[in-house]
Amino acid sequence: MKKVILFDLDDTLYDYATVHKKASEAIFKKFRKSVKISKKDFDEKFSASRNEIHRELSGTASGHNRVLYIQRLIEKTHGTVEPKVILDLYDAYWDTLLNKSKLNPGVIKTLKEIKKRGFKIGIVTDLTSHIQLRKIHSLGLTNYVDGLVSSEEAGREKPHPSPFLLLLNKLDAKPSEAIHVGDSPKKDVEGANSLGITSIHLDIGNSDKKIKANYKIKEISELLKIIEELSKN
Repeated sequence: MKKVILFDLDDTLYDYATVHKKASEAIFKKFRKSVKISKKDFDEKFSASRNEIHRELSGTASGHNRVLYIQRLIEKTHGTVEPKVILDLYDAYWDTLLNKSKLNPGVIKTLKEIKKRGFKIGIVTDLTSHIQLRKIHSLGLTNYVDGLVSSEEAGREKPHPSPFLLLLNKLDAKPSEAIHVGDSPKKDVEGANSLGITSIHLDIGNSDKKIKANYKIKEISELLKIIEELSKN
């Protein structure tokens, strides 16, 4: 019997890719007010800074911490640490992203129905807890989420079992009692499959022929039919 449903957050419950572009543009606009630089040069320097942090902190939540990307960028462009500049750029990114983010179609209606049917809802996500908590609040998900585990809290990123198992422990559920919904074949589907959690791939154009989910959907609302099917079985 299934009793918990776990969700990825970014690009699953809302369109991260689109608002990320807008938030990245906000960083550039604020940056060029004090430094004369082309968009091309800025993108190259920012990309190099981000890639360095990824290499140095691979597999950790800190590897996704945008303040570190920006700090490395400023160290390259200013030759020193400029706390106010770094924090202003960091705030420009997240304020824009949070203000522009909207839930994908059918998310609230689906979550309401899931709760109505007695399921607990958890979010298992990479990145830092502080930012993901801000997203949950900003997106209006607070009343529907019973548990959250970030890769920062778990100490490992998906598809490692730790984030999934920690969240299941919080929700008092076994892997066999859980369903997981996510957009990433590698992180979400593979992570769920490795533990025997029923996996549902939200296909946003990133399928992987080598990694097969138990179910595939195009929209979150399709989840309800799968729940009905699993309940009958």
